This record gives sequence, C-alpha cells and structure tokens, in this order.
Amino acid sequence: MNRLIPAFSTDIPQLSSTNFVSWHDVDFGGVLSTYSLFNFAQETAWKHAEELGFGFDSLGTQNLAWVLFGMRIKMMDSLPKWQEELIIQTQPKGISGMFANRDYRMLNAQNKLIAVGSSNWVIIETKTRRPQRLDHVFDSLRFSEQVENLVSRLKPRGEFPFLLNTYQVKTSDIDYYGHVNNAKYIAWICDLYTPEALKSFPLQEILVNFLQETRFGDEIEIFADKKENRAKVRYKMQRKSDEKIILLAEVDWK
Repeated sequence: MNRLIPAFSTDIPQLSSTNFVSWHDVDFGGVLSTYSLFNFAQETAWKHAEELGFGFDSLGTQNLAWVLFGMRIKMMDSLPKWQEELIIQTQPKGISGMFANRDYRMLNAQNKLIAVGSSNWVIIETKTRRPQRLDHVFDSLRFSEQVENLVSRLKPRGEFPFLLNTYQVKTSDIDYYGHVNNAKYIAWICDLYTPEALKSFPLQEILVNFLQETRFGDEIEIFADKKENRAKVRYKMQRKSDEKIILLAEVDWK
C-alpha cells in the first residue's frame, strides 16, 4: 500500500473533500471510528462519480447501480479526533476486468497523510442484480491502460474454527438499496472485541471483500481463525440459513 502515498497524477480527475468529524463519527476514545472512515470514503467516491457523469442519478435512469466489491485501507498515523477535519482525496484508476478501481489518500487538517486506501466497484443491473461489463456501460472509465489492482481477491482457504458472534440484521443496518450498508460489516468486526482490546491492539490495515448482499432479518455468523485481535486475523461471515459466504476479510491489528 505504500505505493499509494505519492500525490495523485494530475492527468486523471480527482476530488478532494473536507469532512468535519462530528460526535457520532468517533469511537469510545473520541477518535474517528473505522466505520465512519469507511462511510466517508464511500461518500467521497459517490460524489466524485456524480461529478464525472456516472453517479447515482445517471445510472439510475438505466436501472444500474454501483456496488462496492472490495476495500483496502492502511492507517499511517493517528486518525482525527472529535471536531477535527478529515480530508479525503480520491481518484479513479480505471478498469481491471469487471472492476472499476479507485484510490484514496486521507489527510488531517495539517495535510499530513494519515491513511491510504484502494477500492473495487462493479456495476449491477438493479432488477437482476447481475454485474455488467464496465466497458459496455462507460468506456470513459478507462483512465489508464495499465491498472494495478491493489484489492486482493480473498479465498476461504484454511480453517475458521472460532464462531465469534451470530448477528441478526436490523432495520438500522439497511441502506437505500435495501441491503446492509458496507460500513456496517466493519462495525460488526470491531464489535467482536472490548474497548480495552481495541485500545491495546488497534486496527492498522484492513482488506475486505463483499461477496453477497444481506437483508433485514438475515442471521449472520461471524467466524475467525483466531479468538483475539492480535497480529493478522482472517474473518468469514456467512448467512446461517444457506451458509453462503457474504464477506471475507483480513485485518492487521497493531
């Protein structure tokens, strides 16, 4: 992820948004939560897509929608506190296979780099929920001919022996599209641990693949290859009713 640290290329359009960290954006320590960081990153991506002409409104007229497949974020320094600012710079990189790739640089009010990130998005047809070939929808997404995908595609290799929680999807988890907001899954992972555990071993880097949609009432089983949040931990979330994997993640805890 260190290759994302340099400033973005001026040849590709970018957007910079300044976000005020409100009371509901911080965690138990008064610092921007990982859940809120994911939400800010997604919101910035949506704003930029609208500005570039392939956002929510434009796709909606064609019965299409963006869906986040994967996200990777690495913390470089302390996140902002309550009443401070978070600056997010974002830039689309182009198409790799079925994915549209987008990078992020997160800075504090002093323009110090505090986190870097990358994401993969697909376009689906809203009625069938099937992914669409991006070059058939927006050929203008090809900002670069050589796109390096920094969001690895995770596989359910190895064992996940520890069932850490079973969670039933609630109304507050559901977004505009009727499924669970992606950032909620990050909150579910953090909720597996006590505040004391997260203070001792905070999240340093997260890689997550969103594989299936989940809806109100679904029971989600959360498995891990370790019980504690120490070093690298792999997670698997699956729907209890049909055992379909809905999420795979790798988290490095300091």
